[in-house]
Amino acid sequence: ICMAEFVKLAMSASFHLFDKSHGQSLQVTKAISNAKEQLSFYAFRHIYFLAILYMINNQLSFYIYTMVDPGTVFLFKAASTMIVAAVQCTFAGKKFTWEQWKAMMLQACGMITVQYDPCKGAGVYSPFAYGCLCLSTAITAISAARNEFLVKNFQITLNVQNAVLYSGGVIFNLLAFLLLPNPNSKNANIGFFEGYDLLAIGVVCSNALIGIVITAVYKYADAVVKCIASDITAVLLIILSSFFFGLHSSLTMWCGVFTVTFAVHLYIDASSKVSAKPTPEASSGQSSQTPAKTELTSMVGREARENEDAADEEAESLVRKE
Repeated sequence: ICMAEFVKLAMSASFHLFDKSHGQSLQVTKAISNAKEQLSFYAFRHIYFLAILYMINNQLSFYIYTMVDPGTVFLFKAASTMIVAAVQCTFAGKKFTWEQWKAMMLQACGMITVQYDPCKGAGVYSPFAYGCLCLSTAITAISAARNEFLVKNFQITLNVQNAVLYSGGVIFNLLAFLLLPNPNSKNANIGFFEGYDLLAIGVVCSNALIGIVITAVYKYADAVVKCIASDITAVLLIILSSFFFGLHSSLTMWCGVFTVTFAVHLYIDASSKVSAKPTPEASSGQSSQTPAKTELTSMVGREARENEDAADEEAESLVRKE
């Protein structure tokens, strides 16, 4: 994770450095001064707090992977849509329709269906594993909602904000590597650069690219769209887990996967209907403009008729004098 954060930092800094707004030529000094103008202690504090949340979630995820298959982890995080909506509704004032809430509740029911084993009468994994998954899902939802708020409300360019976020990611994940115990007891004494082959480097680069793309999704879409994309990833990973990670698939599990996916489509449909409806402000603005426009038209027509009558009277008086 620390290496992936470093790659993200290098990419974000390079994007800002080669930004055409600094001029046609490469101007390092101007790029640095431009970044300093945008940043403040208040912005640093909020962005670094977000970096701490991501660090905690990353370290917790590594521990969860020792207990749970990757498909289940992603499917749980895909169900964070409801938590993201609750956080945005509570702290950001965002409102959701009843149809959207019903779709999110259906998604939660689908998650329960996927993870319930009717033969054992219990979950597929231990209660402790589900507790860690719920905690990770909550942190993921809070981080997603907070990241979207920062990129959309702070007057900081996306590349500068990413550079600050990933610099914090490098620092905090490096401290976590040095101070926290390795969750994998078999490789407790592994070194920082140990085991880096082509496959590991590919994983680091892929993680870095995903992180850059997700921040752009937060900027130009929203956190719910990111959760929907995670849901598609989760379905694919559930299929792969059933083949390569020993996950026992059943008809109940696949019905749950279908329920989660169908709930996502219901949410998209409800969101499209909301975006198609005119806002109350726009409706009131149109209704208030219509009478004003009618009154203005009648005034112009009345003045024109009065001018015509005055011109006719003047012409008749001239005729009488002659």
